[in-house]
Formats: sequence, structure tokens, C-alpha cells
Amino acid sequence: MDSNIYGLLNDIPEHADYAVEAGDLDSEDIPQERVDAVRALLCRTRDDKERFLAAKLLTHWGCRDGFMALEKCMEKPESIEGNYFHRLHGYDDTYSHILYALTQYYANRAERGHAEAARAEVFPLVSKMILLANSKPFEITAALDFAKRERYQEYLPLIKDHLLSIVDSFEIHRWKIYDAIVFLLHFDIEFVESLLKQKNKTIDDFKPKHGA
Repeated sequence: MDSNIYGLLNDIPEHADYAVEAGDLDSEDIPQERVDAVRALLCRTRDDKERFLAAKLLTHWGCRDGFMALEKCMEKPESIEGNYFHRLHGYDDTYSHILYALTQYYANRAERGHAEAARAEVFPLVSKMILLANSKPFEITAALDFAKRERYQEYLPLIKDHLLSIVDSFEIHRWKIYDAIVFLLHFDIEFVESLLKQKNKTIDDFKPKHGA
């Protein structure tokens, strides 16, 4: 990836110190020329990584064409996996980055008055990420925060199944188990209490030490 493309996909204006990455930029800090340039890159590139990163960035920014391109990228997992790795544990963290992009897409579309359309658009992909997280180590914090904040009940069966799939694999899933329990306490206390009783555990038993 040359320096111009890298800058296009990653640069943050000096005054935008609130942003950790380019996807976090507010709309007023994203010139239309930059959006157009990322779209042009998405259309012309033959590089899988550039295509994926351009689609993800446009998705962050609430661009529907970026979202559709990201959805297409995800049809070929081998072309996107391995783009991000967890900074502490080293596992492939690409899907958690995709999840964050999807929730930001929803937020930006909702801000423009398209909340219900965006809700329907992101559900299949967010659901797919949750299902993948049943067997892969990446975290789904962005999905849990999104579902809790918006009170979207359609995610509850998926997250219950997710917890049931990972609850006996603490060494692999660690914080994910605790996070799913805490999330479900807001929606179905009886389910959580029944599961803990079945496992002869308390919530604290699933709380890893800080940094684990």
C-alpha cells in the first residue's frame, strides 16, 4: 500500500483529537473530496486489503455503498481475515473491527433519519459476527453495547446462544463470557440465574483478572 492510499484511509486532521482512527471522524471533519477518493479507490483497486479497508471506512462513515461492498467482502473471509490482530493476545481481531464499523454505520444512518432501514441492514451481518464469535476468540463488545443501547430484542436469542456456546471455555473466551452475562442481566435475569445455578457458579467466577 503506497503512502497516498495509506493516508487516505488512515489520516486524522490535527484538530480532530477526539478520533482514534479515521472511522471515528465526525461528518464535518470528512471532506466530500475524501469520501469521493475512498469510493474511487474502492472501485478501482484490485488489492483485497485495500478494497476491504476502503469498504470498512465508508461503512464507518455511514455510506451505503461502502456497507454493500463490505458485505460482499465478507463473502470471501480469506480475503479479509488477518488484517487486524489483538494487541495483547495476538489472535485475529478483524471481525471485532468489522462489528464496530457496522454499529457506527447504524449510528450515522440513524442520525440522518434512517434508523429503521439501518437496523434491518445491519442485523444479518451483526448476527453473522456473533455466530462466528461462538467459535473464534474475538470479542463482540460493540454488538453488546449496540443492542443494549438501542434495546433491540432481536439480538437476545443470538447472545443467549453465544453465552451457552462459550461458557465452558474460559481459557479461550475469557472476558466474552462475563460481558455476555452482564449484558443478559439487563434483559433476562432468570436465564442468567438458571445458567449460573446449572454451572454451580457466580458471576464473579467468570470475571477475569484485569488485563487477562
